[in-house]
Amino acid sequence: MSDIKIYNLRIVPPDPVYNEVTHFKKQFIATFGKQPLSNSKPHITLAVFKMDSQYQDILIKIFNQLSTQNKFKLIIQGFEIFENNANVLLLKVPITEDIKNLITNIKVVWQRDLHRKQSTLKLSTTPHITISKTEGNKMLYQSLAFFQKMDYTDRQFEVDHLTLISRPKGKTWDWEHQIPLS
Repeated sequence: MSDIKIYNLRIVPPDPVYNEVTHFKKQFIATFGKQPLSNSKPHITLAVFKMDSQYQDILIKIFNQLSTQNKFKLIIQGFEIFENNANVLLLKVPITEDIKNLITNIKVVWQRDLHRKQSTLKLSTTPHITISKTEGNKMLYQSLAFFQKMDYTDRQFEVDHLTLISRPKGKTWDWEHQIPLS
């Protein structure tokens, strides 16, 4: 029986950044009410794809090759928004050479080792940590003004592992595998 799952390859910031972002999410809920993604765990999505879970062991083996990438630092550059129907309040993370190399390596293992078409892999073009979606532009701009009063720029953290997670469509994340970096 086929069990197609949604997979997500992500960077999960370590503490104290993880806890600080969780606090921002709780502040958002307390101020603006619970919205889509306001309860999600802090992370930066690198890639999203669907695959039959029977191939999960192969996925682990293939994506573990990314562990040859060196640990690297990321910087959070404050609160920003996605407009254009997304209505997302987020923390901006600049695209660094390390992120570019990581995305390139993900593409390589996807095509070379998994023999999958590039079109079946959705790669992140704008690294960010989502705080929440909002109900329209009014809430989006109100929440941006609220959070920009808090200076959360030049906040660094080290990326020492990647996390591969999965879930059945419409369900919560139910499986996780960590990939340590060199």
